Amino acid sequence: MTQFSSPAQADLTAGGGVAPARTLRLKDGRAVVLRVVESGDASAVQQFVRSLSDRSRRNRFFSMVRELSTDQLHRVTRSRPPGELVLVGEAAEGVGSCIVAMAQYAACEPSEVEFAVVVDDAWQRQGLGMQLIGVLAEYAARAGFGAYTGCVLTDNWPMLALLDRLDCELVAADDPCALRVIKRLDTHTLPV
Repeated sequence: MTQFSSPAQADLTAGGGVAPARTLRLKDGRAVVLRVVESGDASAVQQFVRSLSDRSRRNRFFSMVRELSTDQLHRVTRSRPPGELVLVGEAAEGVGSCIVAMAQYAACEPSEVEFAVVVDDAWQRQGLGMQLIGVLAEYAARAGFGAYTGCVLTDNWPMLALLDRLDCELVAADDPCALRVIKRLDTHTLPV
């Protein structure tokens, strides 16, 4: 079974809760700080979604949304481990920071979580998506979930290539324009 891992092995799940942020290093040397979303992040999350290309928004939300509704924004700016986890990746920009990625999962079955990941266009193809999926999988396995599932559009070639490298199973979905992703999580081989 393929191990999900990231270069930064700091634990997001210290003591059953969610620990402080961890820094992820990208192929080009840039750093992204990964942390759990907070309700105060609503405007930054909305700005992140607005800044995505039409293609990236379609690949993530399966429609041409321009921004999140108030209800959607509320749902993605909360995190309730172990059943729900939403992470944001931030990069330094001038004197502040901006969100450049989001990753989340939510329990959909007693033993499964459904995941979603989106990376800002300027930060794609640097290994960030792979690391985000790895952190989510690690957290889900530690929480006792046995599988990681999701849907991907059939024309989302970058994500399909990434999922192939992770040995994910792809099966037909109810929507003919999407594939269902399944990855079994091995809770016995997690890093200590």
